Amino acid sequence: MSARLVLGQLRAHAGRYLGTLLAIAVAVAFVLASVGVLRTMAASADATFGMRYENTAVLVQNLGDRTSAGSEAAREEAAESQRLGLEAIAATPGVRAVTVDAQTYVRARVEGRAQQMTTTTTLATDDGLRWQPLAGGRLPATPGEVAIRADADLPVGATFEVQPTGGGDPAPVTVVGLFDLAGQPDMKSAFPLYATDEQVQQWAPNGAGGDVRVASDGTVPDAALAAEIERRLADVPGTSAVEVSTGAAEADALAESFMGGRDVYTRALLAFTVLAVAVAALVIGTTFAVVFAARVRETALLRCLGASRLQLRVSGIAEALAVGALATAAGLALGRFAVSLASREAPRLGVTIPLQEVTVPGRAYLLAAAVGMGVTVLTALPSLWRATSGSPLEAMRPADVRPDPWWRRLAMVVVGAALAAFGWHSMSAAVAARDVVSAGAWGVLAFLGVLAVAAGALPTLLGALGTVVGVVLGPVVLLGARNTARSPRRTAATSSAVLVGVTLTATMATGIALLGPAIQARLVDRVPLDVAVTAPDGLLPAGLPESLPETRGVAESLVVTDMYAEDPQGKRTVLRVADPERIREVMRRDVDLPGPGEIMLPESSPVAADASDGDTVRFTFFSDDDGRDLVVRRTSDQWALASPDSVPAWPVARLPDGSPWPESVEVPSQFVPRTELWLRMDDALEGEQLDAALQDVRSTVVDAAPDLAVTESFASREQIATSVRTVLTSSSLLLAVAVALALVGVANTLTLAVRERTREISLLRGVGVTRTGVWLMLVLETLLVAVCAAALGVVLGAAFGSGGAEALTGAGGGVGGVFGGLTGVTGVGGNENLPVSDLVMVGVGGVLAALLAAGVAALGAVRTRVTTS
Repeated sequence: MSARLVLGQLRAHAGRYLGTLLAIAVAVAFVLASVGVLRTMAASADATFGMRYENTAVLVQNLGDRTSAGSEAAREEAAESQRLGLEAIAATPGVRAVTVDAQTYVRARVEGRAQQMTTTTTLATDDGLRWQPLAGGRLPATPGEVAIRADADLPVGATFEVQPTGGGDPAPVTVVGLFDLAGQPDMKSAFPLYATDEQVQQWAPNGAGGDVRVASDGTVPDAALAAEIERRLADVPGTSAVEVSTGAAEADALAESFMGGRDVYTRALLAFTVLAVAVAALVIGTTFAVVFAARVRETALLRCLGASRLQLRVSGIAEALAVGALATAAGLALGRFAVSLASREAPRLGVTIPLQEVTVPGRAYLLAAAVGMGVTVLTALPSLWRATSGSPLEAMRPADVRPDPWWRRLAMVVVGAALAAFGWHSMSAAVAARDVVSAGAWGVLAFLGVLAVAAGALPTLLGALGTVVGVVLGPVVLLGARNTARSPRRTAATSSAVLVGVTLTATMATGIALLGPAIQARLVDRVPLDVAVTAPDGLLPAGLPESLPETRGVAESLVVTDMYAEDPQGKRTVLRVADPERIREVMRRDVDLPGPGEIMLPESSPVAADASDGDTVRFTFFSDDDGRDLVVRRTSDQWALASPDSVPAWPVARLPDGSPWPESVEVPSQFVPRTELWLRMDDALEGEQLDAALQDVRSTVVDAAPDLAVTESFASREQIATSVRTVLTSSSLLLAVAVALALVGVANTLTLAVRERTREISLLRGVGVTRTGVWLMLVLETLLVAVCAAALGVVLGAAFGSGGAEALTGAGGGVGGVFGGLTGVTGVGGNENLPVSDLVMVGVGGVLAALLAAGVAALGAVRTRVTTS
C-alpha cells in the first residue's frame, strides 16, 4: 500500500467523501447526543421524583400515628411510642438529623374561591432534610405564617383563613414564603400548606402524624442504617405497624406509581443506543455503497496497470480509516455541542421545565468513537470487496447498471423474510416481557430483514409499476420508471436511505405520542375521584345532594356516609359507606370494592395492622355493643370502604322511654348521619369548559354554605402531569436528533446517487433529451422510489414505536401497534392513539427531503456540458 496512493485517492474523491464525512460525523454525534440527552432526562427524572428524599437516608412510617387512635389513652400511648422511637433513632450510630413530617388536614378559605380541604405539613428545621426549594419570601417562623406553592396564584403577603377539621374557629394566616414545587406531585392536596411544627400541632388537637425522615452522617450505608433502625424500633412498645425503608427505595416507589420505575430510563437508554448504532451503520453503509460502486471502473483500471486486489483493498481500508477518524473527531465535538444546545434551547423544542445539568459520561465518548471507526470499516468492507472482485474487464462496466442475477435477489427476499419474521416474533415476546433492550435488538434484526426484502423485491416491483405509470405520463417518466429496475443497486441504496430515515423518525414520533396516554392512564389510576364536597361537621346542607348533581358538567354523584371503624387495639379510621356499584359509577377507574361482610382497608392503614388480607377482625362503630366481624381486604386505594349491609345503621334518635323522636323537635346532631358528596365530571369536558363547569360547582357549594370544602383532583393530576412532562417532553430532543440524522442520510445518499450518473445524463443529452426532461426523469424516478419507501417506513415506524411504548410502560393491552392483532405486539391503548397526522407528516417529509436532495443534485448534473462528461 502506498501512502501517496491513499492521499491521492482522498484528494481525487474529496467531493464524494465530503458527504461521507458528514454522514459519519452526524451518526457519531447522534450516538453521543442520544446518550447525553437520555442521561440528562434520567437525571431530571431522579430530581423530579426523588427531590423530597434527596438527603433522606432512611424513612420510617407509622411511628406513633395518633390520627388513628380512638381514645385519649390510645393517643397518649401513640405519642409515647413516637417519643421513644425518635430517641432510639437519634441514638443510632450514623444518624445526623431526624425530622417528623407531621401533617394534618385543615380547611382553607381564600377570598374569591370555594373553601377547600387541604394539608398542612411541618417544615424540617434541618437544612438538609428540608427539601422544598424557596422561590420567594422566607420560611415560616411563628404560628400564623405559612408557605405555599409558587404556582398557587397567591403572592407573598396574602392572607386567608384556615380552620382545623376537628373544630375550632377560623384563624387568619399570612403567606410568607413561596416554594418552587413545579413537577412535584402532591396526591393529598392541590393547595398544600407548610408551617412550623407548633402551628401544625395547634391545628391538630388530637395530634398530627407523619413520616420520620432520617439524615445520615455518611459513615454507615443507607441500607445498613435502615436495618439497624428497624432492629432498635422493634424493642419500642407500640411499633408493630412501623415500616422502615431507605429514601432511595421510597423515591423509586414514588416513580413506580407514576412512571413504572426510574429504571425505565436506563432501559430506554440502552434500547435507544442499540437503535442509534444500527441506524448509524445503515447510513454509513449506504453511503460507502454508493461511493465505492462509483469507483468500480477506476479500480478495474488500476488492476489493469498492475495493482493487486490486496493493495487496492488495503488502500481502500486506509481511506475508510482516515475518513472515519476525521469524521469521528468532528462527530464527537458536534454531539457534545448538540446536547448542550438542545438542553439550553429545550423550551423551544417543547420542554417546558428546565432540565438538569447536562451529563455525558466518558463511556459515551468511547462508544460513539467505536461506532464511528468500527462501523465505518465494517460497512466499507462489503462495498470495497465487491468493487475489487471479478475480472478487470467485467468491472469496466458501471456497477450500478449490471443486473443482479435473479437468484441473488430471490435469496435476499427469502433470507430477509425469514429474518424479519424471526425478529418480529422475538420482539413480540420481548415486548410482552417488557424487556426493552431485547425488544430493541430484535426490532433491529426485524428491520434488517425488511430492508433486505425491500432491496431484493422493490426494484422489480417498481419497474413493473413504473411501466404502467410511464405509459400514461410519457416517455421521460417511462424511462425514469424503468431505470429503477435497470439499476437495482442504485434503487436499493435510494430506497434504503429513505426507509431508514422515515422508519427512525416515525418510530420516535409514535413512541413519544403513545407514552402520553399511557401516563395519563396512570394519573387517573392515582386520583380516580374528580370532586369531593365535605362539611366541617359532616352535615351537608339540606337540598345540596339534590341540587348539585343538576349543575352543568356533573355526570355522576354519590352521597357517602362517613363513620368511624375501630379495631380491637383501639385504632380507628374513617370508613366510607356506600353501595359498591354506585362507587364504581362515580370513579374514573375500577377501584377495589368490598363484598358482603368485607371491609376494604388501605395497605398503609395502621388499623388492623396485624391482619392479613382475608383475616376476620371484629370492628366497633358507634358503641361497644354494635361490633361486627368483617373480613379485611387490603387495597392500594386511599379509602376505607364498606357496603351498607356490612355495618350497623346510623343510630336513630329516640326519647328516653324508647318512643320515636317528635317530628316537631330538632333531632340532635349526633343522630344525623355524617355524609360527603362525591362527583364525577363529564368526560367530554376539558380545558376552559372543564374550568367553567368546576366554577359552577364551586358557586353552588358556596351558595349552599360558605364553610363547605370542595376538594378537586384535577389540580393534583396537573401537578403530576407536570412532573411527567419534565421527562417525557425531553424526548423531543431525541426526536430532533433522529430527524437530523434521517435528513442527512437521505440527502447524502440521493446526492451521491445522482452525481454518479453524469455519463448517463450526458448520453441522454447527446441523443436529444432536454435538460428539463433529464431533470424531470431523475426527480420522478426518485419520487417513485421515495413514496414506496416512505409508506413502508411509516408503517414500520408506527409498529416499532407502538411496541417500544408498550415495553416501556406496560400500559395498553388492546390490539395496538399496526400489526398487533396478527403478531401479538400490542400498542398503548390501541390503534386509536396512533399519531396519524404526525406519521403522515413524517412520510411526506421523507419524500420531500428525497425530492429536494435529488432535485438540487440533478439541477447541477444537467448543467454540465455534454462534451465534458
